[in-house]
Amino acid sequence: MEAAERTISQILTEQIRYEIPTYQRPYSWEKGNVEQLLDDVWEAFAANDEEYFIGSLITIEREKGRLYDVVDGQQRLTTLNLIFSRLRDGVDEPAKSELGRRVLPRNALTGEEESPRLTLRQRDQNFFRRHVLAGETVPEAVRKEVAKEQDAPKQRIIENLEAIDSFIAQHDQKTLKLFANYLLSRVYVVFVTTASWQSAYRLFNVLNARGMALSNADLIKNMLFARLGGNATRSSDLDEAWLELEEQIGIERLDQFMAHHRSSIVATKARKALHEEFEPLIETAASPFTFLDEVNTSARNYLRVLRNEFEAPAARRAVRSLKRVAFEEWIPPLLAFLNRPVADMPEGEFIDLLERITYQNWIRRLAFTARLTAYFQLITAIRAGKNADDIHAIFRANANDDEFRSLLDGEVYGRPFAQAVLLRLEEADQDESVTKDFGGKITIEHVLPQALKDAYWRERFSDDEHRLWLHRLGNLALLAGIKNYKAQYFPFDRKKKIYAERNNRVSFDTTKPILSADHWTKDLLIARQADLVDRAQRIWSVNA
Repeated sequence: MEAAERTISQILTEQIRYEIPTYQRPYSWEKGNVEQLLDDVWEAFAANDEEYFIGSLITIEREKGRLYDVVDGQQRLTTLNLIFSRLRDGVDEPAKSELGRRVLPRNALTGEEESPRLTLRQRDQNFFRRHVLAGETVPEAVRKEVAKEQDAPKQRIIENLEAIDSFIAQHDQKTLKLFANYLLSRVYVVFVTTASWQSAYRLFNVLNARGMALSNADLIKNMLFARLGGNATRSSDLDEAWLELEEQIGIERLDQFMAHHRSSIVATKARKALHEEFEPLIETAASPFTFLDEVNTSARNYLRVLRNEFEAPAARRAVRSLKRVAFEEWIPPLLAFLNRPVADMPEGEFIDLLERITYQNWIRRLAFTARLTAYFQLITAIRAGKNADDIHAIFRANANDDEFRSLLDGEVYGRPFAQAVLLRLEEADQDESVTKDFGGKITIEHVLPQALKDAYWRERFSDDEHRLWLHRLGNLALLAGIKNYKAQYFPFDRKKKIYAERNNRVSFDTTKPILSADHWTKDLLIARQADLVDRAQRIWSVNA
């Protein structure tokens, strides 16, 4: 390994080309990163500092002094190409040609483009070459397509070009030329070269251990390429399989998905960093390709969950309900089932039972480890090929219908599950074909107010009755909009007018009986409490 200080002029020459290897992450710098780099270098330029250091560039030397794979420093190197491309487009000759040969040289005799100084990953290279190196404007149709496909690397390039254009627009040509000269001659990197893929792999992991911003997904991908042992003939195939994963899930949520996928396989709590948890899974897989095939299958099913793409209306309703839960531990057992369906058990039936046990665990206030017990038992049974009767037995063994009903029949206001329970009760007696999506601000309001300030309420409820019923389901109403504190203590008639106005914005079926009542009495409250708890029991009881 060799390391030396180099100016940007020395690393961006016509003799040297750089390529981003397939195991690397895509371009991910955001607008703020680019603006910070420009501001920092501009400050050094304005102060006429002798030198300014912007980090390291770690490479594998593939052709002596000519071709390098970039192991670390891709984000800065790509951004420098964006900056010099835009500076080239903002100045006249001969500065234009001088800057142009730093990113995309042209044959002086024919005018044809030669090899670019930097080649990105295959998926991004054509866009990068056309709209950055060659300076073609990004058409509006392409911008819309990039946004629609949530293509993060291309979106970052578009946004960062706009940031650079904004910077350039603030300065005249003379200043821009001087700034470009400063970038080339006074800005330094530590240029590190390694001789082999294996040494670069070790260095890649050392960088991560020293706090470099590598995601778990980056390191998992790195392990897969390590399994190939630098086999270039298979690298492009593996890269295609990984790109399929990135395209399905999106780079931003890859780590989250991979955590769920791991749990859906091993059914144990993670005790190390996520990439470390994956290391034995990758090592024991038949090949990196079989490992990624399983991951991509799981990714497709994960998207079904996120998008709620289930055929049965009852399954879609249950998944909507599960998404209101304050935790996501229910996702791995569902992934395990979708990845390896259980014989004689329709997916709608499994999802229904999963919603039941999840809400029971939530309402019973089970701790994280206790909640995981049922989920891990399900995953283990599914992975072992157990039948439907075995799966049913696990749900029954982990349920406690009596405790669940007792807790739901008590005080629920202020509990994390309160709104989710009331929203699910909205659908309890609806036909399965009815879909209710609730958006905007939704509040839970007490019909019997939290303080008995008005004579109307003092005549109908004693202090003991007030304490008994205040925070229970029967006394709670869902309404749209912000909480109306002025209405809290009004008599029932005035409250109903406010409730009716706000319930017209979003119609809640469980609130309508309140609006149709002449008075809010203890008997009416008791009846509503029993009705709502009975509905909840029908939805979430497991052994009934």
